[in-house]
Amino acid sequence: MSVLVLVESPTKVKTISSYLGKEYKVLATFGHILDLPPDRIGIKIEKDFEPEYVPLKGKKKILSSILKEAKFHSSILIATDPDREGEFIGYILAQKLGKKAKISRIRFQEIQKDKILQAISEPDEIDLDLVDSQKARRILDRLIGYKVSPFLWRAVSGEGLSAGRVQSVALKWICEREEEIRSFIPVTTWTVSATVFYGPGENERIIFYPKKDPFTTQKEASEFLDSILRKTKVLQITEKKEKLGETLPPPPFTTASLQQEAFRVLKFSASKTMKLAQELYEGTDLGKGKSQGLITYMRTDSVRIGEDTINSIRKKISSKFGKEFVSDKSQTYRLKKTKGKSQDAHEAIRPVDVFLEPSFVFEVADRNLSKDSKKLYELIWKRAIASQMKPETWKRLEFVANGGGELWEGEKLFTIDPGYKKIYNVSTDILPNWKKGETLTPDPWEVQEKTTEPPPRYTEASLVSKLEKEGIGRPSTFASILETLYKRKYVYSEKGKLYSETLGEKVNAFLQAAFADLFREKFTSEMEQKLDSIASGEESRSKVLSEFYSILDSQLKKTNVTAINKQLKEKPKTPKYGICPVCKEGERVRKKSSKKKEYYICSRFPQCDYAEYI
Repeated sequence: MSVLVLVESPTKVKTISSYLGKEYKVLATFGHILDLPPDRIGIKIEKDFEPEYVPLKGKKKILSSILKEAKFHSSILIATDPDREGEFIGYILAQKLGKKAKISRIRFQEIQKDKILQAISEPDEIDLDLVDSQKARRILDRLIGYKVSPFLWRAVSGEGLSAGRVQSVALKWICEREEEIRSFIPVTTWTVSATVFYGPGENERIIFYPKKDPFTTQKEASEFLDSILRKTKVLQITEKKEKLGETLPPPPFTTASLQQEAFRVLKFSASKTMKLAQELYEGTDLGKGKSQGLITYMRTDSVRIGEDTINSIRKKISSKFGKEFVSDKSQTYRLKKTKGKSQDAHEAIRPVDVFLEPSFVFEVADRNLSKDSKKLYELIWKRAIASQMKPETWKRLEFVANGGGELWEGEKLFTIDPGYKKIYNVSTDILPNWKKGETLTPDPWEVQEKTTEPPPRYTEASLVSKLEKEGIGRPSTFASILETLYKRKYVYSEKGKLYSETLGEKVNAFLQAAFADLFREKFTSEMEQKLDSIASGEESRSKVLSEFYSILDSQLKKTNVTAINKQLKEKPKTPKYGICPVCKEGERVRKKSSKKKEYYICSRFPQCDYAEYI
């Protein structure tokens, strides 16, 4: 019996072929084969939202070669990715192949010989509910794009503009944060502190602050400190409190948490993280003729890992760090909320083989993996190992001291047992042995200026975190959402922070004025849940699309571009930004630069020459 195996990526062909006998032929689809047409809406709304699919550019030849090859095989295994998009590609292949051969669906979470052979021995069928969910999502996004975007073209000018179900909500958040920052008025206060060192290390210190409100002027703070130092140069401990606690190890990575942590630790963009994770999933040559994937499938909302893997991780911890670092019992992780089978369909992202340490992978896969791929593998490996280690044990020390007739407070958190943080090179802290009644000699005593900061701009990581928390979009799409915002020139990234472009603010202002109900968080989140309900078979595609289109059509009919533009033009164009940091009198006003950027300038210019590009 000859068998044709169809996968998405050409990278998988060589690896999977090496696991199978000569009777198997492996071919790649190179991703999607069909999609909605690029030059028209491609949806027959009046015919129950029937989609029209056409071959993607360059895919006719690939599909033709697959159909031709299929004639020579008695069995066909569809081994596309185990997610919504992979299921849709498999469905299209099955439709095109017809009944020319026995067609089965196989799924695997990791590219490793035993797992591939196990999947082949347990063939399944195409999940039509999951396919319907993909169709509904694609149709819904197409309806928004084709129905709302023309209003944008008329309101803001230019046909390169677009609205999106998720991207427009993300843009709204970024623009709202920008407005918060502009309208923020900083407040400056002054504090007095006394630093006491209990060891030679730079961080072996506790800072004491007087138990009173900060001072409004430097003069008041200095006078207070002078009055203290005239009376005493020491602090005497009057109260000591100790509190023990634990920090639990984090669960293994989901797609969203991997994107967030890769940004935080490695400064990788969401799109870069997903590209590198794809490489790690598809595998590399480990030498001696052995090829395999290094991590499990990277598009998942699950924090769950299998029992066999948990046992392997616990063995690895014991051999590498010692039994004392292994958690007392196997740690199992579950999502707090499950919104359908798409949420917990796969395992978390983890190493295929936990005994393949990063150092070994770096050595044997030197030519096949990029430096950044190796860094990402190390991040994933450490997180999976940490998930089965003991919690970090910490102690918080809180002191109250008397000095110059005033009460002073100081506190610090100390690591008593690093537990899972051992894998991140955290060690046990040295604690001060101060007792009640003991006299401390601070050095230095200081007066410090503190100015309140505006809310931080979003980073890719914090935006992804908010999207995930609000239940908007899917983690597998977050990277493409960000890329669309950059591509449309709605948003730009500088030093890891997201800034709204002038064009993005104009687009957001119009969308919120004209389609506020359509692009609000609650509506978008509810629609996401309905799409998940289609995947779980609880809702029908037809019903969800009909309900959505009724709302969309109602919004479109009542939208008056001229009236909305007039309303927006009447709003003040120059938001104030707070007190000038130089002269402390004028206000920073937003101006438009004649070149690339915008800047803030003091309203007292030229008397005050403050200017800052943003």
